[in-house]
Amino acid sequence: MIIAIAIDDEPKALEVIKFHCAKIERLDLIAQFSDPTEAIAFLRQNPVDLIFLDINMPNMSGLEMLEELKLKPNIIFTTAYANFALESYAYNAIDYLLKPFEFDRFQMAVDKLEERISFQKNKNTFFFIKDGFQNIKIQFKEIFFIKGSGNYLDVILKEKVHSPRMTFMELVEKLPSSEFIRVHQSYVVNIHTIDKIENNHVHIDKYEIPISGRYRDLFFRRLNLTK
Repeated sequence: MIIAIAIDDEPKALEVIKFHCAKIERLDLIAQFSDPTEAIAFLRQNPVDLIFLDINMPNMSGLEMLEELKLKPNIIFTTAYANFALESYAYNAIDYLLKPFEFDRFQMAVDKLEERISFQKNKNTFFFIKDGFQNIKIQFKEIFFIKGSGNYLDVILKEKVHSPRMTFMELVEKLPSSEFIRVHQSYVVNIHTIDKIENNHVHIDKYEIPISGRYRDLFFRRLNLTK
C-alpha cells in the first residue's frame, strides 16, 4: 500500500485528487491539507510514501514547504503553472502533473512511483543502529515494535532488545511507512508482526502495546478495520 497525503489551497483540486486516488486500490490518501504548515506538523509525526503537492500557494509555496522537511517523501507536483517544472526537478520529483489532469495521466504518475518504491525496497531491507560501541545491522522484517521516550528508545526484536543512541523520530524516519505505523506517541509497530488487536491494544508475541486516541483512526484505516 502507498500511503499518501495531498496539499493544495484549492478545495476543488483536493477533491479531484481524492477522486482519482479512490480508483487505485493500492493507494491510500490518508489526509488532505489546504495549509502547508499544518501538513508539515502532520508529516513530522506521520511519515508517508507520497505527497501530492501544489506549488503556487499563498503564504508558503510547495517548494518552500519542502525546504522545511528534514525527511522528504516522494513528490508528485500538481500545479496549473508549467513554469515551475524546471525548478521542481531539483527535488527529484516522481512527476509533474499540470492541472487539469485526467485519471489516465494521474495513474501514470502513480505507476512511476511504484517503480521507484520497488527499486528502493529491493535495495534497502535493513539499516544500521549504534548500540553501545557496536554498529548493528537490523532487518526491517525482524522488528516487532519500537518504543521511545525522549532521547531514549528501544528496538524490540523477537529475541533481543537494542537501545541505540538516537531519538525516536530519527529512527522512525528510517522505517518504510508501508510496513510500520505509529499507534501511540511513544510506539511504532511492524504491521506484519501484529497477532491481534483487542481493547485498544496491539498484541505482538508476548507484548501488549497501547493504541492512543490520537492515532487510533489512522491505524484502523491503514489496516482496513472497523472500530
